[in-house]
Amino acid sequence: MADRINAIHVHASAPGGGVHGEVRGHSGVEIYFSSGYYDQANERQLERQLESLARLLWTARERALRTSMEELNVYSDESILSYEDETFHEERAQMIAAGQSDDDRISVSVRGMQEWRVQLAAGTLDALNERSFLAGLQIAASRLIDDQLQQINQLKVRVYQ
Repeated sequence: MADRINAIHVHASAPGGGVHGEVRGHSGVEIYFSSGYYDQANERQLERQLESLARLLWTARERALRTSMEELNVYSDESILSYEDETFHEERAQMIAAGQSDDDRISVSVRGMQEWRVQLAAGTLDALNERSFLAGLQIAASRLIDDQLQQINQLKVRVYQ
């Protein structure tokens, strides 16, 4: 199963274009911009584009994961077979995971892997070139994924043990 998860590779583009991303494996995320997009974007526009992209990437990843699991005849994590499963799903849907860049200019968060939020500090696009911005975004996204995984593991222990 781990090989199947590691083999997942999905791509998405935010509506309106300009912002693109890929998810590889369990936690590999890469975001990139169309040529010239970063220099023309404003912070609020970019926040919305990144939020849309996150939703699309997560949906594509989940579809690919379900397809892999179906091929192996493995039950999805979405199966509710007991009171504990119901409790797990309810609490996971309210879980908030977050990550920030080293300079705190870029913050990403998600509630229940459904409600994505990206916040850029005022002046971020003026202060950072495209390469530095994408590096900070990568750090924030990695920290969000780590936070989500840690909270999921803690929730599993609390609910199932």
